[in-house]
Amino acid sequence: MSEWMVTTSSAVVLDESILQLWLLGHNVDQATQLRMPSIQPPVPGRVLKSYITSQYRTYELMHHYMHHPRHFSGQFMFPLSQSAKQHLIERYYSFDESVIREILGKKLNSRTRKDLDEVHEKTGVKLPSCRRQFDNLKRVMKKVEDAEGRTLVQDIEHQFLLPHELARQYAHILFIADNKLDTFRKRLSCYQFSDFEYCGAVFMQYWTASTMDTLPEFDPHLAQDVRDLKSLMLNDRAVLDELRNRISNNLSQSAHPPVLERIQSNFKVVLRNMLSVGCMINQQKEVRNIFVEIADKLVDAFLQVGWSPVDMELFYNSLIAEFGNTTSLTSRYRERYSTSWIRLVTGIKLASIRLYRQPTSQSLLTRSFTR
Repeated sequence: MSEWMVTTSSAVVLDESILQLWLLGHNVDQATQLRMPSIQPPVPGRVLKSYITSQYRTYELMHHYMHHPRHFSGQFMFPLSQSAKQHLIERYYSFDESVIREILGKKLNSRTRKDLDEVHEKTGVKLPSCRRQFDNLKRVMKKVEDAEGRTLVQDIEHQFLLPHELARQYAHILFIADNKLDTFRKRLSCYQFSDFEYCGAVFMQYWTASTMDTLPEFDPHLAQDVRDLKSLMLNDRAVLDELRNRISNNLSQSAHPPVLERIQSNFKVVLRNMLSVGCMINQQKEVRNIFVEIADKLVDAFLQVGWSPVDMELFYNSLIAEFGNTTSLTSRYRERYSTSWIRLVTGIKLASIRLYRQPTSQSLLTRSFTR
């Protein structure tokens, strides 16, 4: 006689509004109080609390599976459609930008996790939600750091089944964390998560080596080319004068004379500051300060002369365009370093324009071109 095992299960009902309260870190009592005013027609508090308790119990059971999204996607314990599973994964790995701003650039270790109560106090986000977001970041970092054969974004998409845009954000966060880029200097207090995430994307696209290592690194060959260019351009008066004159001619139709004159008189310092930023990228200690260096030595410089982001873009575009026309630099050097020059200037252009913002204190603008 054959033996059969029969398993039955009831459909899992997910209430999006309760899921949101659970993700935000509210306990059952808090969630009940928050939901009560919007329930129509009104129901007794004990009935609503029982319903929310049931929902929370379901999410807590799913909690472990969420740590392994591919496993969760393939399991049958919770009878959900694939679209519902995908939605839950995406919601679980969503984050508050204010929370990530307080974590960004810090080591993802137990000490940082212990300090999350400070993040809770600064942001107003519940501590359980801060912990979930921190743990998700740490989990993704640990999973991808040993993987090879895919780009960082591709590996996050593959391992965690995240949509492309969310995977890109995680990639940029992890790139900043892996390189320990400082985001907490006083000069940087006016910037939001989105500013740093954007710059992280720029650095990854223009300043990292083209390899299939999952966690990309700043390109040492680019840094060496920039060091060569710094020597060639700053130590040759003819090269410096020709490039300055070419750019001045380009900008003469758009820049106001006083502004143009100040850029002309300080062109060497601006160029040196740009090249110095490029030289930092393979110096582990120095590159940590790359955000503050861009803000200090480039953004503040253009703020001082009254240039707008449009003026800055015209200036950077002229730098790119006129490099190949600067005959004082031999054709061999122009050809050899053209690609690296474009990568350097494009990255600085995009990052400095994004970080173009008046510091919170006028005293910060005492930094001048002479630095």
